[in-house]
Amino acid sequence: MQKLAKRVAQAQRQSGKRLQKQAEAERNNYKLRNRQALRGAVSEVRENLLDARRARKENWEMGPLAPKRDLGFNGYGMFAEGVRSDWSNYGLYSPRPELVEKRCAWAGGVKMFNLAVQDRVVILDGPDRGKIDRIRSINLQTGHVTLENHHRAISAGMFGNDSRSQPMPIAIDCIRLVYPITNPETGETKDTIINQVKGVPPNMKSPNMTFERWENGKKWDRVVPGINVIIPWPEVQAPEYTTHPADTIREKVEERTFYYGLLSPPMPEQVLDELRNKYSKFRTRHEEWYVQKREAEEAATQAEKESVLSMQTPLEEFHAMQRELRAARGEPELTEEMLEKLGAIIAQKKELALKDAGVSEVVSAKNGSKPSESTTTTPPQ
Repeated sequence: MQKLAKRVAQAQRQSGKRLQKQAEAERNNYKLRNRQALRGAVSEVRENLLDARRARKENWEMGPLAPKRDLGFNGYGMFAEGVRSDWSNYGLYSPRPELVEKRCAWAGGVKMFNLAVQDRVVILDGPDRGKIDRIRSINLQTGHVTLENHHRAISAGMFGNDSRSQPMPIAIDCIRLVYPITNPETGETKDTIINQVKGVPPNMKSPNMTFERWENGKKWDRVVPGINVIIPWPEVQAPEYTTHPADTIREKVEERTFYYGLLSPPMPEQVLDELRNKYSKFRTRHEEWYVQKREAEEAATQAEKESVLSMQTPLEEFHAMQRELRAARGEPELTEEMLEKLGAIIAQKKELALKDAGVSEVVSAKNGSKPSESTTTTPPQ
């Protein structure tokens, strides 16, 4: 059984290493594809910048004779790389966390992000600068949002399809929240650009709290620091689930229909063999008859090895007996007499070595000290 357990452990290790290599190869493949897609998107952005500079120069030099580029048939300003509409590349790419945190800093950070879909925001950068729009979607993985009506581009159709207008992602630090605030001195209410929003701990007793928001939305309130104005969240709608004829009702799901005891298997043994694959090399649980069979085979192998000892020659028996005696005695220990004899032999060899070298004594110089004057050196005869 030890050999069988060792084989199972070895198979598990080999399978784990194989799966690890496959996962590593798959990750490298994803990284390569993502790098190629990002490189293509950046190259297209650079080409668009060069086209815009060329068009600006032509408009300046040619005036009314400059070619019209807004007709739609020449492909000017269109983009063909799908990564430009989602810089996360469908979740394959994530920028540095410091960059995402910096983009979301004014809105409370990534953990307590204080923007939601349908919030009104103003654009601070780009050709649509100064325009107000509503948030369509939020991507916290890259720190971008998309708007409903502005900051859009024409996407070139693929596989012969027509081009269409598509919202483009804009960085969160390029927008600011817009909310109507009443001036306490004049009583006038007008849209105000909120440059910073912070989150406060959840409070069930907040006047802006609803049951739908507590269950399905964000529980904390967002406050404008300095004026302590709470900006309510957009209305949260509870999700509606539609029941279809193929769905199982909750009563049937919670009803217990399977009972089993400790004295009988939960299902027939034939079904267990089909589920577990009794011939698998990863199997660790075996039937009693199989365990007894393996133990009998191991006992027979051991008996065969022991039977060889009965055919030893007298010399082999003597050697085996000597090995047993040496193992019983253990490691030899040096006695006082042995140590004295070893010291005498070392002193005698030292004296002969000094005599052959032509010196009387050797003193080692430590800590930069000079050798003693008693040391004499005589040239060899």
